[in-house]
Amino acid sequence: MEDVVRRAPAFVLLAVMAALLASGFGGSSPPPVGPGGKIGTMTLVRGIEHAADAELWGVCDPVIPKPGRYRRTCFAPRVQRLFIGYGDWERTRKALDSVWKRLKWDLWFDGRHVNLPRFGTSERTLYYFPPAGGKNVILREWSVILIGVTPGKHVIRYRRASRSLGTTDATWTLTVL
Repeated sequence: MEDVVRRAPAFVLLAVMAALLASGFGGSSPPPVGPGGKIGTMTLVRGIEHAADAELWGVCDPVIPKPGRYRRTCFAPRVQRLFIGYGDWERTRKALDSVWKRLKWDLWFDGRHVNLPRFGTSERTLYYFPPAGGKNVILREWSVILIGVTPGKHVIRYRRASRSLGTTDATWTLTVL
């Protein structure tokens, strides 16, 4: 009988731990947000920059000169559809393809991880691009639009990592007026 009493607390502890893990208490986070997913009352959808009312990069400095950690602050008027896709540019498509396939991208919006591959990418030419010495470049960016942008502070964090290119971890704190 003593053996049963001694083993009971361990069995009860294991059962409680299993129940907590099954309920999500074990530190699991919500799944990444895909197209049509909600963050608060806002919705993330697939779309190109021209399909939005405004582009985040029109009010927030997007240029990251080299790998590292960056924090920036910016302000924007409230719009219904805000393009928040970010990406990389190169002078030629061949160079862009070469760089892009080595990168792993992540996006978090207000702390929620976004499933970037489900949004896809788009490309456009930037003419006389100052960071490229005034040359034309091809920009490939994630096709992410935020619908129903709420006023207040929002945090957009992009991380791109590559063994050969290093890691860039950039956070923009956007205040929507």
